[in-house]
Amino acid sequence: MPQLSLKGYDVLRNRNYRLFWIGQWISLIGTWMQSVTQAWLLTKLSGSPLALGALGAAASAPMLVLVLFGGLVSDRADRRAVIMVTQALSLVQALVLAVLTLSGAVQAWHIIALAAVLGAINAFDIPARQAFIVELVGPGHLPNAIALNSTGFNVARVVGPAIGGLLVAAVGEGVCFLLNAFSYVAVLWGLWLIRLAPGAMPSQHSARQQGALIAGVRYARARPELGWILGLVGVVSAVAISYRTFLPDMARTVLGVGAWRYGFLMAAAGFGAGTGGLVLAGQRLGADSYRRLLPVSLVWFALALIAFSLARSYTLSLLALTAVGGGGILYFNASNTLVQLSVDDAYRGRVMSLYTLMHQGTATFGSLALGVIADLYGTPTALCIGAVVCLVAVGVFLSRPAVARSALSLQTRPEVAFPDAE
Repeated sequence: MPQLSLKGYDVLRNRNYRLFWIGQWISLIGTWMQSVTQAWLLTKLSGSPLALGALGAAASAPMLVLVLFGGLVSDRADRRAVIMVTQALSLVQALVLAVLTLSGAVQAWHIIALAAVLGAINAFDIPARQAFIVELVGPGHLPNAIALNSTGFNVARVVGPAIGGLLVAAVGEGVCFLLNAFSYVAVLWGLWLIRLAPGAMPSQHSARQQGALIAGVRYARARPELGWILGLVGVVSAVAISYRTFLPDMARTVLGVGAWRYGFLMAAAGFGAGTGGLVLAGQRLGADSYRRLLPVSLVWFALALIAFSLARSYTLSLLALTAVGGGGILYFNASNTLVQLSVDDAYRGRVMSLYTLMHQGTATFGSLALGVIADLYGTPTALCIGAVVCLVAVGVFLSRPAVARSALSLQTRPEVAFPDAE
């Protein structure tokens, strides 16, 4: 058993990473304010859980088309410049949504369409941000940097929804969207202040060759152990992680609570995830620990989601969502870390675009399918079915010992060169 310590937080002594992390954290508070607010506003305008499914699908659908190109751009271009462009475009998207809402002109289709715009931006932003971390901290601190990134994301998920719920009740949805637009200034300023040493960027020669996009896919396909982890992430993301999309309907129609209590439902999941992420970030765990953590945390996540789907008490729902958040953060951190530690720098952006495709792109189909089930049989039934599918998936994974051993024994930083094109 690894000894508990706080050595993992040494990564915050890195000035560049600290600037990046703080800026991202402030921006993410605004992003989560917008996320919960737009779902609440859409529920008010449409009154349909199917519309929430469409919102989730619209946000993730661009991943299916664009994220692999986003990974290629990440391997070819200056990643900091790519992130600055995507964050600036996200600011504009939030500003448009704020203007429409404050003017009283907003309609349900506006919210869904603008979610699709943000999804397209994220298809280029997320692979670049994932790959940029290793440039800031190097492979030695990479697991802790990933855990701290996830912690910032989930602490923001506590603070953002709580602020959003209170602001919606006090001043309306438009102000939340406007504050989110301003929050992007923090991350842009942090990125501007970062100073990378000459030669910090990995070689981009291979990504500029003809057939580089297909070469990235071949790189992942040539390593079936990597494919199994990515596939499992895809299943979980498709059928279960979109539970957040349906929280407004759970709040209004199942639990019978208003905007501010809905915000605390979102915050409960964020609190569990933030706590789990903080504990994980403080440890200097080896790859073996992450391999053991992956299946255990997924079972934890699925069982907690079943408990939430069955709960009819607001207090029990808060407790269940806290457990959902904790299990989810541990599972996705384990998956992300194992993938990142096993990838050559030359292919990092493209492989992380595949991870993003599995993590967010598959939610397109899952959100729509769960939306249909929720419309026909109720949101609790849809969430329970998604959790059961996760249990079946991890059961299949573990019931095939050869597959599990292969997928959970990824070698770190392979040294064998992989040809780019035929």
